[in-house]
Amino acid sequence: MNITPDQLTEALVNYCKGYTEEIKEIVGAGIETIGAEAVEEVKALAPVYTGGYKGFTKGAYRRSWSYIIEKSNGNINVTVYAKGKHYRLTHLLENGHLNRDGTTRSRAIPHISTANDSAQQKVDRLLEEL
Repeated sequence: MNITPDQLTEALVNYCKGYTEEIKEIVGAGIETIGAEAVEEVKALAPVYTGGYKGFTKGAYRRSWSYIIEKSNGNINVTVYAKGKHYRLTHLLENGHLNRDGTTRSRAIPHISTANDSAQQKVDRLLEEL
């Protein structure tokens, strides 16, 4: 079979486009799965409020976690966030804070950074497998 240089170029371009699309699909599906796993990990590690102060019910902070997948220009971003009024607690619980008495600190409960590190490792493994 004889092929001209122009046909070879076109065949290579088509092959590369198909390969690129296949890689995009694999990475996109993997990122979506990792995002869902990150939410579940944050929910598992998040503290459970056992009191009933100012409308916060038991376990509401833990249940408030969700994620959004944004796709644009070939980029995929997964944002894990706390819904409702619970977003205000994330920094305080993750890092600890000064208590009302002004002399003692609450203990930090690292749940977001732990899930973030785990998700980053999973993304690295996904990309290494390609």
